[in-house]
Amino acid sequence: MRGIYQKLLGFEVEPYFVTSLYLTMLPQERADRPPGYRIRLKTMINQIKHWLDDHEIDPAARESVEKDFAQLEAFFAEPSNTLGTNSLPVRGMAVFACSAKGLFEAVPLPYVERNTLVVDRTPYVRRLLAVETDFGTNLLVVFDHRDAYFYLVDIQGIREMESFHFKREREVLPPGVHGVRTPSGMRAIHGMGERNVQMLKLHEQQQHLRHIASAILELRRSHPFDRLLIGAPDDLASALPSYLHDYIRRVYAGRIPVNDKTPLNTLYEQVLDRLMALDREQESALVQELQGSVPDRVARGIESVLQAVQWGNIRVLLYDTDYSIPGYVFYPSGTLGLTVDEAPADTDHIWHMPDIVDTVIERALEQGAQLEPVQSPEGRNAIQGVSALLRYPMPAL
Repeated sequence: MRGIYQKLLGFEVEPYFVTSLYLTMLPQERADRPPGYRIRLKTMINQIKHWLDDHEIDPAARESVEKDFAQLEAFFAEPSNTLGTNSLPVRGMAVFACSAKGLFEAVPLPYVERNTLVVDRTPYVRRLLAVETDFGTNLLVVFDHRDAYFYLVDIQGIREMESFHFKREREVLPPGVHGVRTPSGMRAIHGMGERNVQMLKLHEQQQHLRHIASAILELRRSHPFDRLLIGAPDDLASALPSYLHDYIRRVYAGRIPVNDKTPLNTLYEQVLDRLMALDREQESALVQELQGSVPDRVARGIESVLQAVQWGNIRVLLYDTDYSIPGYVFYPSGTLGLTVDEAPADTDHIWHMPDIVDTVIERALEQGAQLEPVQSPEGRNAIQGVSALLRYPMPAL
């Protein structure tokens, strides 16, 4: 992913344009004929074509863009292009094209929060890195009362950490307690008593959980991860956190409904669903922070956010995934505005954007801001299309 990011970031496109596409591909859309995402793509292309008709563009550059659109439609018309490696879920796709320069780079993604089709002088590539960073590296531990399996899950896929897997072959009994192995498991010898049987079971569980916690700690040192997820029976799932090291417990992100018989692609999908749920929780917390902040530490609405972008003052950008508004980019300064009257004095070229929000997102990422798509009705009302939490106080518009 980083190699693709660096290639696109340094891509020389002049005097042509590069077409950047981020397309959501929801699982339920694949059953439609044609798939829903292809209809969405066609609509987006038609909108951009109408927009291009209103602009004077060099014929060679326009021809290159038209070929980009044809390549996009042909790419998504072939179902095999939208499948993940080893049947892993693909819920979004990023594509960057410049036919005149021989560029066509498609990147399958676990999700895309906002459908985007942009024709500009630079590829809108920073969202790739944002998705990778947001998804992070996740450790999934699937275990029962006997065995434990470890998986690392990131944007590239899921891989088993086989050297960490273990299956319990025998029990270590507490002092003074004896037992025998039978086909149905460990059993106390005759006359052992119910209390000692329960002691035996508790001791076995404690030893098992300590082993799992120790393996997690060792794995964190050799393969750093951002979150810990588990799949286990109720009693073990509730008990494990108390055995974890403090800094492992801080990245514990909950439980998912899987077991050791769950296929790898389903494991990946369940991790993805859990991360989406965590993101909704984060969305709620950030919207509450926005509502509780003093006026000079927030920017509400597109006009205030554009000012914050110019100041490099966005810490967290909250945006409605369905909100759009046209605007302008003024060159050579790169300043953004909603009307041509906002052009700086040194402007020699004005580029009209059909949706300035996509450019705001790209600029915010360039400044190191955190992105937070907002989808809940109450959150959308609060952010007025797009809002931001600021790094430092800024006078309100």
